[in-house]
Amino acid sequence: MLVGVVSDSHDNVDAIRRAARLFKDRGVELVIHAGDWVAPFSAKALREALGDGVRVVGVWGNNEGELLYFQKVASQFGVEILGYAGVVEADGRRIGVYHGTSDLLTEAMIRSGMFDVVVYGHTHRVDVRRVGRTLVVNPGELCGYLTGRRTAAVLDTAGLEAEVVDV
Repeated sequence: MLVGVVSDSHDNVDAIRRAARLFKDRGVELVIHAGDWVAPFSAKALREALGDGVRVVGVWGNNEGELLYFQKVASQFGVEILGYAGVVEADGRRIGVYHGTSDLLTEAMIRSGMFDVVVYGHTHRVDVRRVGRTLVVNPGELCGYLTGRRTAAVLDTAGLEAEVVDV
């Protein structure tokens, strides 16, 4: 299964649409957003750009304001918000998702051995590596505001590999 991974979109609707186009072109079946969507209209933009048939799951980052309102509105667009952290099952793989606000908690998830993949964001920097049997994926920033790069990742659950793509 191919999984699209984004983080730190920070209301950049153009970048959200570009990532969705990439994911549709690649045949992605699931999209994971690792937080810092910021406003609910970002969830709406992602859902509309992807169309039906692609599951969208995400977590809160440190820039969403009204969390419960965000979750309520996102659910109206068919976007599942797991809270601050959560687990997604995909193709028999256990994927831990957390924004990454705390380095301690991020590293604890990575080193716990509980997950096949840990997805995080927050740093706005790409990080794809293995720690033991766990694949770590930080797709970098989708917004492009800090680094000048708009990046997303495509995770292949079969080979447990991730490719970072500029969008």
